[in-house]
Amino acid sequence: MRNSYRSTDEVVAQCSSNNKNVHLNFSQMKLFASGAFSNVYSGMAKTDSSHEMPVVIKKTWPRNKDSLLEVEILKRLGKLKHKNVVQLLYSYTKKHEALVCLSLIFEYVPLNLHQFLKENNRRLDILEVKMITWQLFRGQSHLQKSKICHRDIKPQNLLFNADTGLLKISDFGSSLIQSASTPQASYHVTRYYRPPELLLGSKFYSCEVDVWSCGCVFGELLKGGIFLAGKSATNQAEIVFDALGCPTKDDLTAMQASNKKYQEIKTGYEADPARRTLNFSFMYDQTINTQRDRRTIVYNNKINQREMRESVDLVRQILVYNPERRLSGIDLLTNGYFNELFSANSLRSNGKRIQCLSPADLHAVRSGDGTVSLDTTDGEGL
Repeated sequence: MRNSYRSTDEVVAQCSSNNKNVHLNFSQMKLFASGAFSNVYSGMAKTDSSHEMPVVIKKTWPRNKDSLLEVEILKRLGKLKHKNVVQLLYSYTKKHEALVCLSLIFEYVPLNLHQFLKENNRRLDILEVKMITWQLFRGQSHLQKSKICHRDIKPQNLLFNADTGLLKISDFGSSLIQSASTPQASYHVTRYYRPPELLLGSKFYSCEVDVWSCGCVFGELLKGGIFLAGKSATNQAEIVFDALGCPTKDDLTAMQASNKKYQEIKTGYEADPARRTLNFSFMYDQTINTQRDRRTIVYNNKINQREMRESVDLVRQILVYNPERRLSGIDLLTNGYFNELFSANSLRSNGKRIQCLSPADLHAVRSGDGTVSLDTTDGEGL
């Protein structure tokens, strides 16, 4: 990956909403983040009309069709403008010798959820947990209705505005447009958030893989640490077995699991005799033994036992083997567990009211949650 860059630049980019060409002038550009497959820069962009805005630019060097699929997915989502999904504003390409650099320009959000958790010592109160979780599942539901599987939901890929509380799902580099008849690779989703059907080698799966990942993020917010932390893909499956019990024959069928892969893991699996993680009861039943085990110690001391019990009841309905039985969508978003998010009396730990949600959002969800942009809600503006 090339790390050289200029602090200013002038390009002709394609607007994602109408495919028209737009002249953009970049200034104050600096490296924002770097990875194995892309670099991300932040800065200011000015259009022909002199409208100036903060942006981030993801620069990649496409070598296969997957990079172009990311653009197709982002453009599809961009037309729908959901407030909990990052918006692709523009894209452009530049040729450097024999290689072509693809640049994707997004709205600027200052933090991701991983960074926010780190800044807060991974300890959030229950209102903050509910606010983040509700938006995450709302965004995931929108993706699923759009037939888009993200396949890498994790805190690092969730943009978060700590001031307003607004969360956006981002980074669609691993995403696909769902196809029930086309086999897909099972080696997707970062290990800690990988659903059991992928751990068990399924080639035919759906957007419910993202529901599992969202449930793992929910558990992580509650616990104050990785919820299901396996040392390898096989150990990750074993940890799931410890928590849920071994999958039944019906479970394996529902997951379209590879019998060969399941037998391979099951043969070497030794169940935890103490059953410490079974049904996640350790989350609200902390003992001397659970506090000594990294798998069961709860670091988040801002959530009381009653709140934790109520939360775990919901987690148990999300993290189940059968993908179609994972609680999500409108059934989850209208659950009474989240009611306080829409109360005018609720205050975040920073002393502010919740700016990113209003009763209008709940009404929109109950009405099917079609195209929802920040222009049609009480959330923050672009």
